[in-house]
Amino acid sequence: MKSSYFTTLIQLLLLGAKNPIKLSTSDLAISIDKTQQTASMHLLFLEKNNMIARYKIDGDDVIQISASGLKYLLSVNQKIQSAFDDNSSTLVTGKVFSGLGEGAYYISLSGYKKQFISKLGYEPYPGTLNLKLSSNLHKQFIENLSNVDGIIIEGFTDKKRTYGNVICYPSIIDSNIQGSVILIERTHHDSSVVELISPTFLRKKLKLKDGDEVKVNISV
Repeated sequence: MKSSYFTTLIQLLLLGAKNPIKLSTSDLAISIDKTQQTASMHLLFLEKNNMIARYKIDGDDVIQISASGLKYLLSVNQKIQSAFDDNSSTLVTGKVFSGLGEGAYYISLSGYKKQFISKLGYEPYPGTLNLKLSSNLHKQFIENLSNVDGIIIEGFTDKKRTYGNVICYPSIIDSNIQGSVILIERTHHDSSVVELISPTFLRKKLKLKDGDEVKVNISV
């Protein structure tokens, strides 16, 4: 079905044509911002393809979306919903590399650790797994990830210094391991790097060495 006809069918649904409604071609033309001739052509097509039924009551034009039309609309709606559901997580791939060991220090800080346990439901292994992304598309996704609501681990101040917020995005690592991608407010990494935390020592569990590829499914 051409998009213009589909748009008209959607507009009929919005006008209440799931049930019989009185609607002239001139009124429909205004509603879809087309000429009356175009509106009439759209109705003719939809009627011919059994998407709508048209008849008159007391001289008024009456239109109702048919059972076939409603079934078609429901099918499209389900496909759209399915697409949204599928996109509720995003798969990124990166290669393992060794960091500077800062992850173990920060993850172990009491101010962070208590919040990890209460908000994520687990105590992370003291350290992060660093991945270098190879795809520009994945880099762009990570760059924009901060615009998506995540689980905020609030920053704090101790006798030494002030620590920034950490935003966590629950993830599945290598298809079956629970963890989170973390965005650290104060980090020297750019969007080409993903840092992961997990209750599991990921390097040991997955037998990883620098250069190995890891897939991460991030819930957003």
